[in-house]
Amino acid sequence: MRPGVKLFVGNVPEEATAEELGELFTGAVGPVLGVALMKQFAFVHLRDEAAAVRAIAQLNGHQLHGRRIVVEPSRPRPTNTCKIFVGNVSAACTSGELRALFQQYGPVVECDVVKGTDPPGSLTSPSPVPARGGVWCERY
Repeated sequence: MRPGVKLFVGNVPEEATAEELGELFTGAVGPVLGVALMKQFAFVHLRDEAAAVRAIAQLNGHQLHGRRIVVEPSRPRPTNTCKIFVGNVSAACTSGELRALFQQYGPVVECDVVKGTDPPGSLTSPSPVPARGGVWCERY
């Protein structure tokens, strides 16, 4: 676990990089402890609460590659959720189809299809898997 304060950054353009976000936040509020960039969102770790308040005030709504980013305090995931990875999913499968499949077991909070490669941090394969992908589902 990193010390400091974690902010959620939403509506991040696909072409944005972790380095670019780090430079943006550093220029606005000072040192950044770390940036974790995912698809269209990121978490930025700042030194203290004062830096986080300044970042929200200065960067929420900031235009980045033509998109207004959302900067807000990170909220912890509810303790009664679980996140699973399902691998070897057909490239033709949609997130809607998978959501429908998993909703028979309970509400699905998020369902993200990752096509063409295993997701970052996956233990299934260190190299890309052509023509197949996986899905991350989060449910209560």
